[in-house]
Amino acid sequence: MAIVKMSKFNLFSFDYDRQRLMDHLQKFEYVHFNDLQENEDERLKDEVQQVRIPERLVEINEDIVKAQWAIDFLEKHQQKQSSLKALIQGKKTYSLEHIAERANSFDFEEHYEVLNRYSEEISENNQEIQNLKGEIEELHPWRSIDIKVQDLKQIQRVKTFTGTIPEKFYPNLQREIKDLEECYLEMISYTDKFYYILGIATKEEASQFLDILRGNGYTPVEIKSEGLVPEKIQEYKKIIETKKEDNKKVEQKVVDYLRYLEDFQIYHDAMKNRYLKEASTENFLKTDTIDIIEGFVPTDLVDEFENRVKDTLGTDYYLTVKDADRDDPDVPIILKNNKFAKAFESLTKMYSLPRYNEIDPTPLFAPFYAFFAGMMVGDLGYGLIGFIATIIGNKVFNLDEDKKNLLRFFMYLSLMTMFWGAIYGSFFGGLIELPALLDTNKDYIPIMLISLGFALIHLFFSVGIDAYMKFRDGKPLDALFDDILWYILLIGVIILVAEFLGNGLVPPMVQTIAKWMAIIAALGIILTGGRDSKSIGGKIGGGIYSLYNISGWLGDFVSYLRLMALGLASAFIGVAINIIVEMMMDSNIIIGLAGILIFVVFHLFNMFLAYLSAYVHSARLTYVEMFNKFYEGGGKPFKSLVESSDYFTIKNESRRKK
Repeated sequence: MAIVKMSKFNLFSFDYDRQRLMDHLQKFEYVHFNDLQENEDERLKDEVQQVRIPERLVEINEDIVKAQWAIDFLEKHQQKQSSLKALIQGKKTYSLEHIAERANSFDFEEHYEVLNRYSEEISENNQEIQNLKGEIEELHPWRSIDIKVQDLKQIQRVKTFTGTIPEKFYPNLQREIKDLEECYLEMISYTDKFYYILGIATKEEASQFLDILRGNGYTPVEIKSEGLVPEKIQEYKKIIETKKEDNKKVEQKVVDYLRYLEDFQIYHDAMKNRYLKEASTENFLKTDTIDIIEGFVPTDLVDEFENRVKDTLGTDYYLTVKDADRDDPDVPIILKNNKFAKAFESLTKMYSLPRYNEIDPTPLFAPFYAFFAGMMVGDLGYGLIGFIATIIGNKVFNLDEDKKNLLRFFMYLSLMTMFWGAIYGSFFGGLIELPALLDTNKDYIPIMLISLGFALIHLFFSVGIDAYMKFRDGKPLDALFDDILWYILLIGVIILVAEFLGNGLVPPMVQTIAKWMAIIAALGIILTGGRDSKSIGGKIGGGIYSLYNISGWLGDFVSYLRLMALGLASAFIGVAINIIVEMMMDSNIIIGLAGILIFVVFHLFNMFLAYLSAYVHSARLTYVEMFNKFYEGGGKPFKSLVESSDYFTIKNESRRKK
């Protein structure tokens, strides 16, 4: 239960061996390269240069993009699989070698071109369909014209006008054209507050007729048809149906092509891993003939790493390996925990990985996190449902390791929820009366005091971790000044507060000892809190500021009252649901059945809210109250040479299991 011990290596090999070396190291997987460009020695700038392969990376990236497009295109035509069925089936497991071999044997370019051609056919047909629909929409208002459009345009002795008039101007238009003797106006259709009109006037009155039209908001519209408008509309509709049928045929070909979906996924993952392998070499430096490589491997895999290098390069290399410097900020981090703590690693990673000279906080906060979350939910029924659901999920579903850890995480929270539900005697908000050690309906003060007691344990434990790390690092005085003095001060203050509240609870001698403990510790904090300052004023000011942090401790203690508040809130909501349902059950059968439905739905909703609140607020107690006492984080994640896959579980040749 710790950070995996790392060893740093320096490797010099011939440039022409780079490709073979990277192939073998990718199969090994557990190697992390340092970016030597960031730490390049100024004295060597004229002698070494960066390894650059931009063109090859661009080509590989283009293949990745094309493969991803092909996958997305095929998946659109795939019959949707239920999420439940997908979880039951899980991901297939392939080795990196199998993926590489299948990718090499897959004629990607040919199959990609076929899919691209299908896609273009579908797109062209869809575009034409949209264009034809637009044409139909333009012709639709003119569908009642019962003569051919070309005949209408070819009348010799008159001039025709087709267009639109706003609704509000149409009555005025009708009045004004009455003064013209040889003109004709017909309203063809009405759409969206516009009249579509057909006007006819002799050539003598055409100009005057047009002026009247323009004065009433006339917009000319060309009817894009030669024959009868209804016939043209029907012609367009037939073409649309033909294009749709063509698309169905092409889409059926795409469906038939789904047999290659896994091949495209294989190829995509192979290219991602090839890209990672090639891009990793840009971390190297090189001379004309030699590659300079630096990085880290887990110490327990050093022998295997050395053997792989030797098997690949023979004797044409120079390799040194030594234990990583504990204070080196470049040392990458891998966490190694038992099943219980591993379920909580995502919380550590969400905050920040530890630095190499810190300790892994996961096994330290995990028991507290589960314990606090259970207290916040605090219902035996809710815990039982969560526990059964996680057990069934783990047995029925074929999950990858991350999802298994997530299920274990909620299983542990559910166990603690059952534990606290038994203490509170709560089963679905009191649906069944159980003996209770603490009654949430009346034992407010005891629950509050227990919450504050847990705060004391949690915070003192956190300070103890900080003291341990300083003793471990050979800084006992720092542990004394920054941690032990605070222990003494807080214990003294707590005893004095207990006497103040209890009035005779603490014996006089203990009171005196506590008072002097607090005074001596406070003076010690003032004298040592600013010890890093150079001036006397800075030292005293820093010490006073350090002592002022006791107000922060008060805020930390109060923060733990959420353990009580959230547990009581969940319990009261559950009780309220039961009261409502009980009232409904005393009514007729229909209302009683509705009451059962309300019981199930609202208790599930309350359970969801309770678990969500417990997840968030337990994390808050961990990140804010606990971590700020001893933990900084900022570690770099170990970057292995194998990319994770969205489609498969990639098996690794190395003995280590993730």
